[in-house]
Amino acid sequence: MKLNSIRNASVGPETLNGKAKLDDLDLAILRELQEECRTPLQEIAERVGAAVSTVHYRVKRLEREGVIEGYHAKINPEKMDLEYITAIRVSADYASGYYSVIGDELAKIPGVWAVYLVLGDYDFLVLTRSKDREEFLKIIDNAIQVKGLKKTSTQVVAKLIKEDPRLVF
Repeated sequence: MKLNSIRNASVGPETLNGKAKLDDLDLAILRELQEECRTPLQEIAERVGAAVSTVHYRVKRLEREGVIEGYHAKINPEKMDLEYITAIRVSADYASGYYSVIGDELAKIPGVWAVYLVLGDYDFLVLTRSKDREEFLKIIDNAIQVKGLKKTSTQVVAKLIKEDPRLVF
């Protein structure tokens, strides 16, 4: 993807009200890094149509501003014997700040890889990965010990159709 109109835009937008202002070049660089973070800057620069120094500066700025939080390996859960996937819907007792306290406690449980505060019949959606049903039951045992939980409802994933942690922008 060539961005000829911004080829020499080395500085780029900064932040506005605590949110990063991203232009087309920033987004193009982020897409490349999100696809494969080990791609050399020279190759990214060629793909986005910018100078290597510009790409280097932009990446450093995106790191400094917290847009890029780190670089991680994509690990295949099946190769790690973590094929048992569940979605647990959790209802909680309402109290001041309950969502922070309960959400933080749920997030600490080994095997939990995502906790979302949701609107609707339930308060939280908790996603887990474990080796098998027995290991999952340990996750549930830990979850029901969290103070303020009212009830849970669990769905076991029968088949993974799509799982992609990349952001769409």
